[in-house]
Amino acid sequence: MRSIFVVLLMAAVVQTQFNFHGMSSFFSTDEEFPTQLQNFEGRTQTEIRTLKEKVEKLEKLVEGLQSILMKEWNTTESGSKYRLFEERKNWDNAERHCQGFGAHLAIIDNEAKNTFVTNLINSSETSDFAWIGMKTKTTTQTSTPFTNFDAESPIDGCAVMDAKGVWSIRSCIQLRPFICQIIKSDISI
Repeated sequence: MRSIFVVLLMAAVVQTQFNFHGMSSFFSTDEEFPTQLQNFEGRTQTEIRTLKEKVEKLEKLVEGLQSILMKEWNTTESGSKYRLFEERKNWDNAERHCQGFGAHLAIIDNEAKNTFVTNLINSSETSDFAWIGMKTKTTTQTSTPFTNFDAESPIDGCAVMDAKGVWSIRSCIQLRPFICQIIKSDISI
């Protein structure tokens, strides 16, 4: 029962946010949606079956949209997904952008990930640094077991990675391309 409520709520949000063709018949007015939810307990089996069919259609639509969005992501052997966004944002806005996809700025904790992300940077037209998922506020080395920082890099700020795979710390307010990561366990498709 709760999952149907959640999907119905998602349908209303999707309809109002994106106004998809064919979705206008899902709910005819904004006022009708709360009424449908309040009266759900009193529905007949036919009405419940109709609502379940609408939920299934919506789930297929959401699955299709996720599939389209994920085609632009690069998948590692372990199943995690990465994407380089060439539009320039400061570190915090880049992290928020990643979160919009259910992702985060890339966390690079071993050489294989470092190489994978380096290859992403090299395969694009972006020739400078890209934000990765490390933000420091200390004056000493971080406790991350794997790092690849430039020896002359300051420690206070946000991490960027260059086309050689070397990390540096830059002011978090600089506008840079960025790399988002979806860890395999977070992928819902």
